[in-house]
Amino acid sequence: MEPDTPGRPRDEAFRRLTFFSVLGGLCPLIPVPFMDDWALEQVQRRMVWEIGRDEGRGWSSREVKILAGDEDAVRMGCLGRTVWAVREVAGAILGKLFRTVFYFLTIRRSARLSAETLQLGYLVRHAARLPAASVPSAGGLDDGARTVRAAIAAALAQVDAGPVHRTLTRDFRRSLSLMVQAASLFRRFLPRRKRAGRAAELPDAEIFSQEEQLLGTFVDRLAVNLWGNQAYFTELESALERNLPHAG
Repeated sequence: MEPDTPGRPRDEAFRRLTFFSVLGGLCPLIPVPFMDDWALEQVQRRMVWEIGRDEGRGWSSREVKILAGDEDAVRMGCLGRTVWAVREVAGAILGKLFRTVFYFLTIRRSARLSAETLQLGYLVRHAARLPAASVPSAGGLDDGARTVRAAIAAALAQVDAGPVHRTLTRDFRRSLSLMVQAASLFRRFLPRRKRAGRAAELPDAEIFSQEEQLLGTFVDRLAVNLWGNQAYFTELESALERNLPHAG
């Protein structure tokens, strides 16, 4: 297999991660209070599931949730969630109304969530491609996923994501009208799924297919621009391996 080269990602996998990162960046543009967090969760979970499928890992739904970071929120606890909700509700509603009118003010947050999604997917994929011995399990069914999740968190804290943030911010600003259009499409699908009370473990492929048709050219260009920061991704891989207990 040919190595990755600057300017052109090796295979479709990096482009697919870029697509999911764009979907993550759309979430702050959804003009419904609290819907952005739920939408981001769905995007990242679907991304992790696809990585497991494509890399032949066959992760359980529980492992997918752990790798996607869902457990991080669960650990807040009942009291913590209550305090958080009281604190956030007013600001979220007012903030959403404000951002709906002034989309450009959300670009920074869109770029941040997009970068987080890309970093998560990139590191999960890299971990999935490491030898099984590099991802030890203490015996529990989910321990391997928790080990990887902890290593991902540590790696992200150690590597400066500035280059990726700058690339995403620049390209999002240049394509703001397309981003708003794509967010509108995303918004029409997600609330219907949530209100129906039947939100599946993973969202239907329908919405991703529609978004791909709309965003395809933009994603192609963005993937190449992001891969221009190849040194960053190499450093990210090294940081992940350093933080896995027995990587090597």
